[in-house]
Amino acid sequence: MSAGGLEYAAGAGGLISLSLTLFRGCIQGFEILQLAAHAGSEADNFRCKLEVEQYRLMQWAERVGLEEQPSERLNWTLVRDILKQMEALLVDTQALKKKYHLDLVPADSKGLVSAVSSSATTLMTSKTSFGKLLSKLRPDFPLASSRIIDESNGSIKKLKWAVFDRAKAANLLSDIVHFNNSLHGLLDNVNQDFVKSALASLLRDIISHSNATSELEIIRQLLTSSHVAAPAAVASAASLKQIRLVLGLGPNLNSVEEPAQRAPPEGIKIKLIQLKPLLLQRESARCSPGARELARYKAKPVVIEWKFIDKNREKELKTRVDQVAILLAHTYDTSFHSLHCIGFLPKDASYQPEDDNSICYGLVFDLTISANIPTHIVPVLRPLSTLFLDARKPSLNERSAIALAIAETVLQLHTSGWLHKGIRSDNVLYFDTKDSMWEFGNANGPFLAGYEYARPTTAHTEAMPAIAEHELYRHPRSQGLTRPNFRRSFDLFALGCVLLEIGLWSSLSDILRLVPSESSKTSTRGSGRVDWAHLQHEKTQLLQTEDFERRGDLAGIAFHAGKTFQTVILMCLYADDDDPLDEDISVQKDVVDLLRQLKF
Repeated sequence: MSAGGLEYAAGAGGLISLSLTLFRGCIQGFEILQLAAHAGSEADNFRCKLEVEQYRLMQWAERVGLEEQPSERLNWTLVRDILKQMEALLVDTQALKKKYHLDLVPADSKGLVSAVSSSATTLMTSKTSFGKLLSKLRPDFPLASSRIIDESNGSIKKLKWAVFDRAKAANLLSDIVHFNNSLHGLLDNVNQDFVKSALASLLRDIISHSNATSELEIIRQLLTSSHVAAPAAVASAASLKQIRLVLGLGPNLNSVEEPAQRAPPEGIKIKLIQLKPLLLQRESARCSPGARELARYKAKPVVIEWKFIDKNREKELKTRVDQVAILLAHTYDTSFHSLHCIGFLPKDASYQPEDDNSICYGLVFDLTISANIPTHIVPVLRPLSTLFLDARKPSLNERSAIALAIAETVLQLHTSGWLHKGIRSDNVLYFDTKDSMWEFGNANGPFLAGYEYARPTTAHTEAMPAIAEHELYRHPRSQGLTRPNFRRSFDLFALGCVLLEIGLWSSLSDILRLVPSESSKTSTRGSGRVDWAHLQHEKTQLLQTEDFERRGDLAGIAFHAGKTFQTVILMCLYADDDDPLDEDISVQKDVVDLLRQLKF
């Protein structure tokens, strides 16, 4: 190497070494501010946001290899300058007081400055409940913070806020975010996207595990920025979780808030709308359990999903109808591919069932909002289950998009703590109009429907009627007299069955009928009868990986839709969680990520 090259290398090495020192100072400063004795909920809000910014900075350092193999493509002079300014903000208490009027003083009553342990345990136990969740879900985070502070021979001063002003703290945080964004802006596009997706994934995990509306509101505020991937979808999941908690549907033992402290998402009013049967126009005077029909309400096209309730459980299950109606009234984000619910129909003599032991309620969905269908149009309902026999066969790209829409909706539901319990191809809906038709490739849809048995993960389960064709989509563990409570993995199994149908573009019953029975060793397709016992047996066999891989038509999914699509199906079919309250959503996130790769 030439003398000039050596001089350049030495200079770059010095910049990187200084940047590392400044980075460690920033981490120390973050911890000092977070561990400062707080002054109420406003300071807690500030600390939560600091925890996120610290996580972002550490993610950036990992992507550029700051501590191990620093990237040669980075402008280290600029990195040094940014880190120097950020460190000054975080560790200089006099500057904080002068610039932001935020006064940090020794926590000791005598005014002496003392230090606290920088162990991971100390750092984690001193966090906010939000920070503790973050550390629990990403245990390497507090460990790395502790190691960084130890390696810099630094200490964490024990301070307290003498003066804490929300507006001034917001200004400080805005400057920290600015410097963090500047560092992230130096990354290439691939690494920027990776960090944004990683933060979105983390916030989803926190939403799934959180039982405090205050934490969820902070996440919603964080998601107004551009440094998170798909912020609107994650914010929507946070809103739905908040609504669930406000309705009192959180686990009481794990709640960190009293009922009076639970607040709905800012700007959202939770209102239950009971519709008027007199304003309903129907072609049929009768309704049946689980039936779905097109109708008009206030002259607008709507879909009604009927739910029959046992009179002996009316009070309990009527509340469940209310809860589902409220949930589906707040699914505006495009990642939630469901129809918009405008309210519910109360029990009424005009459509009550002949069965004296049952009461009928209806969930009503407005098609002018959900599917952009004009008021004067009479649409045609096209469930996915009927489209498998249609002359038009969609491309792999289109099938992947259908699969992604359903999987995104399941991810949103599970993130916010809801179970669907009725994922089947007949509950995936399209709507034809004169100008938008399945045959033209531009039908309105898909929409995941069939929420009549949906419930929060923490609520008591409700038995579903044993309809043979519907039973094919149910996890074997969810069937029988000794079945456990419904859980996320059961929804995932049903999702896997629907994805199998989409991949092979055939109904689940036809797919399973292609498998030879044990007695005849011949397919039952075309026999003129449906051997439901045989199909149930073959469905159970789907849970055996080796069997899936070697059987003709089922193994053909890789040929028809590719190995990635097959992998997604297997992930859904074999997902398992023994704890019905387990809030892990890693499988759901992975399924969506893989399907997004196939969409285009």
